[in-house]
Amino acid sequence: MFYKLLFYLTLLIAVCEPSKSLNILVYSPVFGGSHSKFMGNIADALTEAGHNVTFLVPVADVTRRHEIGVKLTKNVIIVDKPNQDKTNIQNIDMDEVLRPLWTIQNRPVDFETCFVFFLEMMKSNCDDFTSNKEVFEELSRTKFDVAIAEPVSICGLGYFDALGINKTILASSTTHYEGVVRNSGEPVDMSYVPVHGAYFDEKMNIFQRYTNWAAAHVMAGNLEAMFDEEMERYRKNLGANIGHWRDLIPSASVFFTNANQYLDFPRPVIQKTVGIGGISVNLQKIKREKLPEEIGEILNKREYNMLISFGSMVKSSTMPENWRNSILETIKQFPNVTFIWKYESDDQKWAEGVENVHFLKWIPQTALLNDDRVTAFLTHCGLGSTNELAYLGKPAIVVPIFGDQGRNAPMLARHGGALVLQKFDLERKEILVNLVQKIMFDKSYAQKAKQLSQLLNSTPFSPKELVVKHTEFVGQFGPLTQLDPYIRHLNWFQRTFTDIYLLMILFYSLVVFVPLYVLRKLYRSLC
Repeated sequence: MFYKLLFYLTLLIAVCEPSKSLNILVYSPVFGGSHSKFMGNIADALTEAGHNVTFLVPVADVTRRHEIGVKLTKNVIIVDKPNQDKTNIQNIDMDEVLRPLWTIQNRPVDFETCFVFFLEMMKSNCDDFTSNKEVFEELSRTKFDVAIAEPVSICGLGYFDALGINKTILASSTTHYEGVVRNSGEPVDMSYVPVHGAYFDEKMNIFQRYTNWAAAHVMAGNLEAMFDEEMERYRKNLGANIGHWRDLIPSASVFFTNANQYLDFPRPVIQKTVGIGGISVNLQKIKREKLPEEIGEILNKREYNMLISFGSMVKSSTMPENWRNSILETIKQFPNVTFIWKYESDDQKWAEGVENVHFLKWIPQTALLNDDRVTAFLTHCGLGSTNELAYLGKPAIVVPIFGDQGRNAPMLARHGGALVLQKFDLERKEILVNLVQKIMFDKSYAQKAKQLSQLLNSTPFSPKELVVKHTEFVGQFGPLTQLDPYIRHLNWFQRTFTDIYLLMILFYSLVVFVPLYVLRKLYRSLC
């Protein structure tokens, strides 16, 4: 009996003993709310699992310094720009900087123009951040087991290499970055997989396939050019021996993407790619959220309610006036529907007298989408809002404005719970009225949105579980160099089998034409 009790006691201790906590460094520059939220959720998931997480935040966009992204993680290191004049911060009008994104054309030639400001901001941020010796020395005193960065900037990977961290993870707040996947050995078949900048689904005509191909090369080329310049800066500040970004990307052991295999377009991925789409959607927390009393009173006014929001980057208050007025005219056509519009300006004289619209500068978006009184959503289809819609099962009209939103919109619509409206059609009231009529009163859209929600919420492993388990695995067994595909070392002829095809053509040409040539010579000699 004594030995039996001793055995069970030993077993209980072994089961209950917590696993070794990892020291994890998460690099998350501030430049966009959705990106910070995504990286913050990864950090918080690892903190909640009992690991020691350091959240490193270089301030790339000083106007968004308050948008850190973490809730549970306490060890946050914010790295401000050197000698930043607070007066200059106040004078930066990001709304005006981003206003042109409303009317930028959806063509490959316009993509570079769309992101010029972003590319310059990230290069400057890398130079400022890596030149901060005090922060580098502070981090050097900690032995980090794993480091995580988003490859929208390569500066983080260079920084990890300088710190001597070889167990790294990439985490993309979008479904994937073309400039990253093609340097990691992962294929992107542009004949049927929409890329960033695409405004169509997987069923493409010849013009769309060309646009998809061109968009992939433009987006990847811009990102790679930025990586080259970032590398110059981190090598200048941290040492010329710091790794080349083309080697640092494939050396990452795992690549988290903000994709869900049941929501995204099917595409081939390599083993290190792990979709964690939906990690920003905390259903338990959302269900505990309570709406402010004044918003609840607004929802009770009418049987039907529609939420309108175009996100935090490109704001409703900066949209072209004729588009704004078209939305207002559409609202007037539905007096039995209450519209709650996230609108960031106090200038609302243009909507005076319209009783069924309520303007709010801030909205509790997830709490509203989880409320049964909200019938539908009109949104820009940022990936954060897309995942929230999908997980919460709310039908929507999606209006992509720029970037990956053009891809997200048809990705969501292919499941039957959303309708796509191209942004230039916002000025056409008759189209918008027709779509609002459908999404509000045709119950099939709500039904299909609910079906997608049930599917996503029943997946075998939650995004949070995937993040924690894969990070712990890398911490224990990384770097996982065996996951690096050899295709990266093949040239274009080898990858596409062009060398074999050319040899086959040459061989069969010899087999066919040489005998014909000999027969012709014989025939002429005999005749």
